[in-house]
Amino acid sequence: MNTILLTLGTLLSSHPNPTPPDTIILNAGKNSKVIFYGQSPEDLKKLEMLDLNKILKELNGTQAGTEEAQRQHVTLTNTDFISEPAKLSKSQQYLANTFLNLHVGAGYNINRYTFFQASPAVMNHPTGTLTCDIVMQNLLTSSLSVVHDMKFIDRPRHIVSLRYGAGIGLNIQRYLHWNLVEPVLFKDLKQVTDRAKQVMKENQITPLKSDFNALQTYIQVAPRFAMKNKKGQSTFYLNAGARINYNRNFQNASPSLYSNAVIINNPSGTTVVDDKGPIITGGGYGVYSERHTLGLSYVAEIGYKWIGLFVLYYPNYVELKTSPLNGTDTKNPGFSPGKTGKLGFASFGIKLGR
Repeated sequence: MNTILLTLGTLLSSHPNPTPPDTIILNAGKNSKVIFYGQSPEDLKKLEMLDLNKILKELNGTQAGTEEAQRQHVTLTNTDFISEPAKLSKSQQYLANTFLNLHVGAGYNINRYTFFQASPAVMNHPTGTLTCDIVMQNLLTSSLSVVHDMKFIDRPRHIVSLRYGAGIGLNIQRYLHWNLVEPVLFKDLKQVTDRAKQVMKENQITPLKSDFNALQTYIQVAPRFAMKNKKGQSTFYLNAGARINYNRNFQNASPSLYSNAVIINNPSGTTVVDDKGPIITGGGYGVYSERHTLGLSYVAEIGYKWIGLFVLYYPNYVELKTSPLNGTDTKNPGFSPGKTGKLGFASFGIKLGR
């Protein structure tokens, strides 16, 4: 009976505190066996690197040129018998560093737009003023993106790359109409409030729109730093960059339900889709916004493996402009025809994906 013994003790790295040896015996027929021996399971794991077909061919060649008595034990070194891992194609390498990310969050308004302002003289008060402002509340920020990491520095414990990609999203916003009276002492509050209501009625200040949705597409670029574990997988990460966004806004009319102000006027309103009409009117003027907007936002992410947190800063989300309703400037004091201003938001939320 011929027994072929592969002595792997010299092939595998030794351990300072070896565990009991592990041995795998393969029976190849009644009179043939292949024995794999290692000091530990980690040593046996290294067998995956060996090209066993090449080893068997070498054994057959070695036995053919030796005497019968020398065939019982054959010792090999693993230098010539390590099978190189198959190299990935360029497309496979690209896909291996390409990831799908989901962002979901909500935010807080940035900036406010003043449509009408009444001076202390108009308010019949030494200091009290009235302003009719518009702010934008971010109810939902959501996006799905495909990103790729272009590696610049790849070390055993960390990696530096440039992350770029594209995405689509849905944002739900809300115009809040604030009618603010300030600064007024408490003892004068009723007097000034009553006068504010009268001034707004005289100028026919009427909010017309509140909620609006936006379909968004964007491209993103962000430098990225990530730690790596022993398996070479990224763990803790941090990246910050910018997005170029295109938004298609769909505006609705339903103002008073969400009016948030010291004074709330126009207690009822209908809900209709209205992309071209003004957001608010008064004094022969209206505030308008664009249906299509293009803007720059900034995003930062921090997390561990596939889950993290993000912050999105979008200071110039939508531009507002005051224009005459019928093309004729009424010269009404307190209004600023031709005035423009931008509203934005900062959003915070959860990011899922590598």
